[in-house]
Amino acid sequence: MPQIGIIPIHPKEFKKIHNFSTYQMSRLSGYSVEALKNWLADESSSRFVEPKPYILNHFGAIHSILARV
Repeated sequence: MPQIGIIPIHPKEFKKIHNFSTYQMSRLSGYSVEALKNWLADESSSRFVEPKPYILNHFGAIHSILARV
């Protein structure tokens, strides 16, 4: 199977790299602001939820596209 060159990126890392607000990340990714807040929460917080691998791939794909522009 051919590889498409996408490296999975956690939403926290994506936010650091691109300096996007939670709202901007929501608009760009299609995920709700509430879901993003859960993924971006501190890992010691009860609000924190670890994103699924497909979410990491989704942000990796978006990063790959933005890096090419």
